[in-house]
Amino acid sequence: MGFYEKFAKKYFEQAEKDLKRAEKSLKERDYPDSVFHSQQCVEKSVKAIIEAKRKYVFNHGPTLGTIFSEAMGDEWKEEFEEVLDIIGWFTEYYTRSRYPFLLKGEVISPEEFIDREIAEDAYRKASKVLKIAEEYLRSRGILQ
Repeated sequence: MGFYEKFAKKYFEQAEKDLKRAEKSLKERDYPDSVFHSQQCVEKSVKAIIEAKRKYVFNHGPTLGTIFSEAMGDEWKEEFEEVLDIIGWFTEYYTRSRYPFLLKGEVISPEEFIDREIAEDAYRKASKVLKIAEEYLRSRGILQ
């Protein structure tokens, strides 16, 4: 297994841990923390797929979707559209799950903004992306 494949596997393993953290936080009713870990699961799952394509990805900022699209262009699958949609969905919650922010002139805490419904949706979306990543990594022989 080469350098990129090792990175892909490690990113995937970290994504699995983040999904477990998201589930634990959901059960504990810490909804912002659950959303944060769900987002991290998605990010690391996508990075695992990109690394499996032998593309190095370290920092991405808001360009993860673009990097993913470019990396997967020659192997584009229908489910990757859903991955892109999910990446986009999380842009609203990425910082709002961790920091106070302004909303209509009011300072809002993560706990005031992120409720159970949002956290459950985030968890489902992260689970979906993790599954897509797992299938892709298995198809490339990175996961057994």
